Amino acid sequence: MSYGREDTTIEPDFIEPDAPLSAPRGAADSIGGVLQNSGSRGTLDETVLQTLKRDVVEINSRLKQVVYPHFPSFFSCSDDGVGVEDNDISANCDLWAPLAFIILYSLFVSHARSLFSSLFVSSWFILLVMALHLRLTKPQQKVSVISYISISGYCLFPQVLNALVSQLLLPLAYHIGKQNRWIVRILSLVKLVVMALCLTWSVAAVSWVTKSKTIIEIYPIALCLFGMAWLSTIL
Repeated sequence: MSYGREDTTIEPDFIEPDAPLSAPRGAADSIGGVLQNSGSRGTLDETVLQTLKRDVVEINSRLKQVVYPHFPSFFSCSDDGVGVEDNDISANCDLWAPLAFIILYSLFVSHARSLFSSLFVSSWFILLVMALHLRLTKPQQKVSVISYISISGYCLFPQVLNALVSQLLLPLAYHIGKQNRWIVRILSLVKLVVMALCLTWSVAAVSWVTKSKTIIEIYPIALCLFGMAWLSTIL
């Protein structure tokens, strides 16, 4: 007895759409290039060195915007001088560079001793005082306290250079020529000159970027920066 064989039809679990789900290869490459150029890619697909390099490049770009070109502007600031726009200040807010500058400053001044923690906390407190002062004296500007902390932190870059020269480079020269009394006096004078130049640089930068022109706006900031510069000179 033979049984007949019936034809069965197995329906697929899904139906392929008429249009392809994936974009063509050329379009995908172009989209990837746009995303890569726009900087919208995350950090999961890059190495640690690439991330550090990108952060250093961004910090350097921010320093060019805030610190580098504004040393002579403190002496040639016109009444209608321009600074960085408020939108730019708020958009480019970050605390990585201020953190790095404070760590370097504290290391140079304390020589990695027990004084490091006190200098680290005091530096952040000084940045907070400067930011609150700028926020209270400029209520018309729509800039947050965090943005002012970021700006003030970037303006600590000359103080880091001052600490490097005063605590590392000049002491090395002192040990080499400590037998000569005139060399010791010259090095002490150089330390004061470096402190004055770096202090003027910091005050000029923060004044230019925040558009601070009056003595009420500049004096408290200059006093805070003078305290940091003086510590790095006498300790």
